[in-house]
Amino acid sequence: MTDLESVRAHLGWPEPAREIMTVWDGLDAAPVTLPSQAEVIRALHRMGADEIDVADAVGARPDPEADPELWWILERTVAHLRSGMGGHGMLMWPSTAHHRDPKARLVYLYAFLAHLPATLAWHAERGIPEDVSWATFGDVGEKLRINRAIYGESGLDVSFWFTLHFRGSIYRLGRLQFDMHHSTALDGPVLGVHIPETGGPMSPEACEDSFERAREFFPKTFPEFGADKATCLSWLLDPRLGAALPDTNIARFGKLFTLLPADEEAGKNGTLDVLRFVFKRVVSAPERVDPAELPRDSTLRRVLADHIAEGGRWEQRGGWFSL
Repeated sequence: MTDLESVRAHLGWPEPAREIMTVWDGLDAAPVTLPSQAEVIRALHRMGADEIDVADAVGARPDPEADPELWWILERTVAHLRSGMGGHGMLMWPSTAHHRDPKARLVYLYAFLAHLPATLAWHAERGIPEDVSWATFGDVGEKLRINRAIYGESGLDVSFWFTLHFRGSIYRLGRLQFDMHHSTALDGPVLGVHIPETGGPMSPEACEDSFERAREFFPKTFPEFGADKATCLSWLLDPRLGAALPDTNIARFGKLFTLLPADEEAGKNGTLDVLRFVFKRVVSAPERVDPAELPRDSTLRRVLADHIAEGGRWEQRGGWFSL
């Protein structure tokens, strides 16, 4: 019999995974119909996925008879997405990123693809243009590509991130993404600003275009949300980086925000993000990377790597500005 404990054992998930799995087990897990192979290929192409990732996804299609544990997860994560449409904040699903079975590594991708028609219908009901929907889902192709660059194989190690996209909580508007959430620090609704890897330079003009789109899009589409501030939490806001790279797009972006106090984990988290997003290295602690091995083939990489080599840490800083 397939149940919570057998699934947890099959995936090798630690005890803390039981909490979210218990939530799943309490949901009304209706039967799931997966998109056809042709529909999977078409959707992933529209999401900007590379051919190698499309091919791996097609080959990792789960089957209810052959993969009962994965099907248990699939039915319940689709139910989790369905029950949380319009919700804010990520659903912290247990990771399958390092599983030896590609079907396990990509089971959440199939949950998102199965739920995609419902998300598109939800968008349409709110008058969200189709090009905005697909620009938003384009993040899937980007993250599949980043996963391969980091691990050398197919996967979606930030699957929890996409619980925002497929529940209607985040949108890409031009160069930037904006997610709706409540800020504890600012005690109110805000738009969180995120910077995709793709999309060209983060020029002041490109960023302002995105902010203008956000000022129009969110009050029109989600008038009940009422955010009047934008926030960002990123190593890009470390003021030392702007000082080291004056007259750059990074420095200009950072100057838009009023900084909030750094927390005690800022140095660790910021440096880990730098290693992940800039150098494609994922480690448990900054000390586990030899700075001499970090490439210095651009000004940004040289500045970041040299500071780490000197024993420094780049801080993850939060900031805000009024829209």
